[in-house]
Amino acid sequence: MATPKKSQKNVIAVLEERGLISQITESGLPEAAATGMLSVYCGWDPTRPSLQIGNLVPIMILAHFQRAGHRPLLLVGGGTGMIGDPSFKSEERVLLSTEQVAENAEHIRRQLEPFLSFEGANGAVMLNNADWLGKMTLIEYLRDIGKHFSVNAMIAKESVRARLEDRDQGISYTEFSYMVLQATDYLHLFDHLGCTVQVGGNDQWGNLTAGVDLIRRARHAHVHALTAPLITSSSGQKLGKSEGNSLFLDPELTTAYELYQYWINTEDADVERYLKIFTFLPLDEIAEIGRKQAADPASRVGQRLLAFEVTRLVHGEATARAVEEASQALFGAGIQTLSEAALPHLAGAVPTSPIARSALKAGLPLVETLVSAGIQKSKGEARRLIQQGGLYVNDRRITDAETLLTPETALFGLAILVRAGKNKYHLLLATE
Repeated sequence: MATPKKSQKNVIAVLEERGLISQITESGLPEAAATGMLSVYCGWDPTRPSLQIGNLVPIMILAHFQRAGHRPLLLVGGGTGMIGDPSFKSEERVLLSTEQVAENAEHIRRQLEPFLSFEGANGAVMLNNADWLGKMTLIEYLRDIGKHFSVNAMIAKESVRARLEDRDQGISYTEFSYMVLQATDYLHLFDHLGCTVQVGGNDQWGNLTAGVDLIRRARHAHVHALTAPLITSSSGQKLGKSEGNSLFLDPELTTAYELYQYWINTEDADVERYLKIFTFLPLDEIAEIGRKQAADPASRVGQRLLAFEVTRLVHGEATARAVEEASQALFGAGIQTLSEAALPHLAGAVPTSPIARSALKAGLPLVETLVSAGIQKSKGEARRLIQQGGLYVNDRRITDAETLLTPETALFGLAILVRAGKNKYHLLLATE
């Protein structure tokens, strides 16, 4: 990622006007942000090989801090990830091996790179808390850290109390200690990298303030905590869920096309708010898009911009363009603007069958191909569809059942997009 242009506005004001702050300690953070470069950290436990869409909110907060001249510290919880955070979890997590944690951590680093610059005076720094937590002895943990924590206060935390009241599940000492370990991370980063701001989701407020309190007690210093809001749609749906499944930043788990379509389906009432949260577009431009959207909701200009910008941030400009073309080919614009780069995304969006290049060159009988690819159940059904004018090949209506499919009728000599009826698509893709 190229070094972003530095913002001249106080970063806290930027975050507030974009709806990116849920809670903030009463600690003079705007004043601190105005007086010099801050080191700001956010952590992720590498319990999976990918971050989810919901993680975009704290990532965007870190990116805004960096654009305002501050330094992001990206903490991968190689140590805490082997423990598990009990916050709002109904049961104990399965503990991961060291090898699993290391592999997942590397995936997460790659997913953060498009959002943040790792170069320059305020370049992002990647850290793994296994480097210091793994070296700490039990005596050090109890003597230097544990003495600053009140068990009464820890039990009073909502996420802990909920587990304690569950007679069937309860909470292990392992997970109960998670809050102390996360606070230890903040203390370590304060001591070694001058970190004075921690960012997290609003369900992390208890853990964040535990770190603030630890530094106050152990170092008599004043530091800050800031949480991002839980983002839901206007209908109350949790962000990052599609048909009950989580959406990931890793294209192996959630394709770029699926990510794009998720944002395309944003409700009209949420578009302007999401553009503020999940893009870096200027607020006046977002407001103008909001006016256009309100004047002509059917244009979906806001959804199309939102989907493109988020996909671009996560997967890059070229992929976003190709996915946009694939989406337009299926939902309105047709194949006229489709590039060859969009074909893999189109293949991931609709049922796809391979056809041999040699057979295509010789000429594939249309009716037989429709049946062999499973597009139609029988030759008779295929002929009736053609006779009724319901079959399209690369956006061209086919009226002759004896048509042959050839490289001349294929896109780029290798792709044939078949549409049966209004919106039943199937892609035939030539292979060697």
